[in-house]
Amino acid sequence: MKKLLFLFSLVIIVAFAGCLYVWNYRYETGYNDGYSAGYQYGYLKGVEDGAGRGYNIRDPTYSEVLQFVAEDQTDKHEYTENYTCLNFAADFKNNAFQAGYRCGFVRIEFPDSSHAIVCFNTTDKGIIFIEPQFDDIVQVIIGFSYSELNNYETPDYNDTIISYTIIW
Repeated sequence: MKKLLFLFSLVIIVAFAGCLYVWNYRYETGYNDGYSAGYQYGYLKGVEDGAGRGYNIRDPTYSEVLQFVAEDQTDKHEYTENYTCLNFAADFKNNAFQAGYRCGFVRIEFPDSSHAIVCFNTTDKGIIFIEPQFDDIVQVIIGFSYSELNNYETPDYNDTIISYTIIW
C-alpha cells in the first residue's frame, strides 16, 4: 500500500511538473513571439511616423532650411478668415516634421495682437526665423516693429514686438 501511494504521488508530481513545463514553454514562446511581433510592428509604426526616421527628427543646416523652404508649398495657401498665420505656421511646422526636421512654432506678441511664424535652430548659423506666408527669412527683435524690420507694409495696428515664445 505504501508503494502504491508512493507511486501514485510520484505520478501526480511528474504530471504536475509536466503541466508546468508545458505551460511555461507556451508562456515563454508566446511572450517571445508577442514581443518580437510587437517590436517589429512598433518599429515599423515608428518609421512611418512621418519623419521617416522613427521618432528621430533633427536640426537642419542652413542650406537644408533654404532647400526645404523653396520646396515647401505652405506659402501657396491663401490668407483668409479661416486660414490665418496660425494655420500657415502649423502646416509649415508639420511639413518640416514630415521632412525629418525639428521646427519651432513662434508666437510673436504685439501690444494689442499677436502673430505666428516658425523657426529652425540650424546647426551652422543658429536660430533663423521664417515667415511661412511668404517664405521669407525674417528678423524678430524685441522693441522693434515687425513690419519695419522685415520691409513689410506697415499694418493698421502697432506691430512693435514686445515678446516672443518658441514652442519646439
